Amino acid sequence: MLPMVHTTGETAKKPLPATMTGGFAVFDYDNDGLLDLYFSNGGVFPAGRKSSPAHSNRLFRNHGGMRFADTTNRAGVAGKDYAFGAAAADFDNDGRVDLLVSELHGVTLYRNLGGGSFEDVTSKAGLDNRGRWAVASAWLDFDNDGDLDLFVGNYVEYDPATERTCLVNGKPDFCHPKYYPATSNALFLNRGNGTFDDVSEAVGLNAHKGKAMSLAVADFDGNGYADVFVTNDRLFNSLFLNRGGQKFEESAFEWGVAVPGDGNPPSSMGADAQDIDRDGRPELTYAALRDETFPLYWNTGKGFADRTAASRMSVLSRPMSGWAILFADLDNDGWQDILAARSDALSASGGRAGTAKEPPAWFRNLGNSRFAAGPGWEGLPKAMYRGAMAADLNNDGCLDVILTALQEPPRILWNPCPAGARWLAVDVRQPGARVRVGEQWRIVSSASGYSSSYAGPQHFGLGEAAEADVEVIWPGGRSKRLGKVAAGRRVKVEP
Repeated sequence: MLPMVHTTGETAKKPLPATMTGGFAVFDYDNDGLLDLYFSNGGVFPAGRKSSPAHSNRLFRNHGGMRFADTTNRAGVAGKDYAFGAAAADFDNDGRVDLLVSELHGVTLYRNLGGGSFEDVTSKAGLDNRGRWAVASAWLDFDNDGDLDLFVGNYVEYDPATERTCLVNGKPDFCHPKYYPATSNALFLNRGNGTFDDVSEAVGLNAHKGKAMSLAVADFDGNGYADVFVTNDRLFNSLFLNRGGQKFEESAFEWGVAVPGDGNPPSSMGADAQDIDRDGRPELTYAALRDETFPLYWNTGKGFADRTAASRMSVLSRPMSGWAILFADLDNDGWQDILAARSDALSASGGRAGTAKEPPAWFRNLGNSRFAAGPGWEGLPKAMYRGAMAADLNNDGCLDVILTALQEPPRILWNPCPAGARWLAVDVRQPGARVRVGEQWRIVSSASGYSSSYAGPQHFGLGEAAEADVEVIWPGGRSKRLGKVAAGRRVKVEP
């Protein structure tokens, strides 16, 4: 565990934001080859702000050997607003990874100055989310001009002065999202000079209101431009297909991901998109609450096919409530598994307190389009888990797991490498790039899990293979093929 507590500010009145925090970012902020950790943190209500050092967002520098040091104050990234998540990427192309924090009253952009420090450039950059509650954000090159643009997923209109009292089994608890008005998401176009333009209206986002919880970014339709899938809480999900860097076309119903087959909008939480069947097209999954399953969709190139039941994810996940969910090869067998951070959305002291906490889950990819429960995970500690990420924190060739939980310190689960399973790591920094290792593909994305971000090498398990052919394709069509690369290496590839 790391030396911080994930503060929620929950009170007897159960303010809704208190159940929503927990996103974080994994990135190498000092370019020393080790992945560092940045955790969002909460505050107090009704202000929804930070009022003490205990509420600070926290940056932990990786010193190797699973040793981390708190460098928050030196870096200048403690924050002032109640925060939910983070998105890491190099928005100004200076070779240093920057940081965007999603907050109750907007967003904060920290530019990485090097030397271990950051500068708040939100106002200077012209990033104005108009006071909206941002839960998740993602960096993407919307128009393929080489500069990263910003998509902000906004949740609901929230006013603590009008917060109602809701009861579950006779006890106060968090209210259903139906009591809060939906709002629209935002797209900020990077001008290439450190500033942004709000083009939300021009690209068609303002016409589609939702309750965004998380984002999955990939070129789903294969036209060469980044699309955005948005999980909406108890509303139809959104799929914004990118039409040539000019417009977004909302296509969730047409592509079959607006709602599961029963027609009922679930409590859609975290999401991820990666190619798990080796056909070069990204599949899609998201987490939901108990009895809603964790839907899993296969990409056909012209839409998505619901494979939740056929893959066994339906029977495996139906008893579970999930927040973060992501694809990652945890056993280095060459097939991407599914990792989920679990717990109820209701309070651990409310009407369903007895079942609110759950352990995290690993669903092992059997390589035949089916999944099985990963052994041993039911015995892990139960908690109000929110965020999750898989990353090789000690550079030993195996993905470790980082978890956040409400009112608890972040946890790191060290992954002892399975004997005989080989690996490759390909370090490509630009979101939207596609990396092929042998028959496997991974998409570089700044959004993964629940309101979280990963900006590090793309990890590939190789099983028993001693080498693999490596190729990288960037947005716009540029590509580089490295040829055969020996297993057990980390290679950096630039355009």
